[in-house]
Amino acid sequence: MERVLILTIGFGTGHNAAARVLSVHLEQKFGLEVRTVDLLELVPGKFHPFLKSGYGQMLNRFPSFYSYLYDRTSHSRFVRYVSSEFVEKTGWMIRKKLVRILDRFAPTRIVTTHPFGLLMLPSQWRNLPTVGVVTDYEMHPFWLAEVPNCLCIPNRLFDKRRLKRISWQTGTRLAETGIPCDPAFSTRIPRQEARRRAGLDPDRPMILVMGGGLGFGPLPEIVDSLVGLDLPAQILVLTGKNTELYSELKAKDYGTGVHVFRYRRDVPVLMDAADLLVTKPGGLSVTEAILKQLPMLLFEALPGQEYANQQYLLHHGGAVLTRPDRIWFQASRLLANPDERRNMERHLEGLAFPDAPDRIAREVLEAERLDTAL
Repeated sequence: MERVLILTIGFGTGHNAAARVLSVHLEQKFGLEVRTVDLLELVPGKFHPFLKSGYGQMLNRFPSFYSYLYDRTSHSRFVRYVSSEFVEKTGWMIRKKLVRILDRFAPTRIVTTHPFGLLMLPSQWRNLPTVGVVTDYEMHPFWLAEVPNCLCIPNRLFDKRRLKRISWQTGTRLAETGIPCDPAFSTRIPRQEARRRAGLDPDRPMILVMGGGLGFGPLPEIVDSLVGLDLPAQILVLTGKNTELYSELKAKDYGTGVHVFRYRRDVPVLMDAADLLVTKPGGLSVTEAILKQLPMLLFEALPGQEYANQQYLLHHGGAVLTRPDRIWFQASRLLANPDERRNMERHLEGLAFPDAPDRIAREVLEAERLDTAL
């Protein structure tokens, strides 16, 4: 039996979420034996909290510094080489634990949802068929620092000529599979029915506001602006882990038209119920919205991956850029113009791959080692 080891790194939520979806799909549909390893969890205890919290704090408090690091590793081969060497050497902190897992599980194929996954893989295991899964709408050059046999990327990220050039230069197969997402986002129900299921008024338009898992961004100002809409819209806000933000919004007397939650388990239904999504452009959130063909208003993209996700959606016509002092006018216009929303929905439909987990699973099973394929 094929045994698939999935490597992920728990910076943010997208890498681990994609790994979970693939693990379930490979096990249940293809009957494979799968093990998922978050490499961050193998880091010694005294370093683990620092790495995990430090990543979030840097994004929140020092976004310019993160942007500088991201851009330098994207555009400078020398900086990228030094950084990849550093990542590879950092892998020695987890080497014994990872080797123990590899020896016991004895995988026949390896998948990674983070570009550092293969860099941290011990060299003796790199001769197995490997597949990388990009979880944002940009292919950072780190993905090619240790080239996988196949790299699964979003739809329409590159034109055909560039796809062929990258493949020829690196020897890796680039497969347009889409980003794997929970199957609940791959089916849709009628908007009014979704509103009933969500406990909302089926006849009033609904705006879904999400701050991502960490609840970053000017959500209070955004909600304040949306409350003043002339149309009788319902506003549902998800604050994620940001308990301070949740308490601040709950303390405001918005009235019955505004619903504030930390989390909801029925986000697929909420997206079906919504006319518009106001969100930060995290890879997971926008992938879910693409599958639901839900027009987006994007605010305060963090440097790096979020900015790339934002530019991808703006380029393909599925979103508009917003901020607190603009959102009242933009939301009013879009709610009053269903034809404009339908046009955005059509653009999103052209990007969606509801069967992304299946496409990736087939690439995993068909991947060959580079020395075999060449």
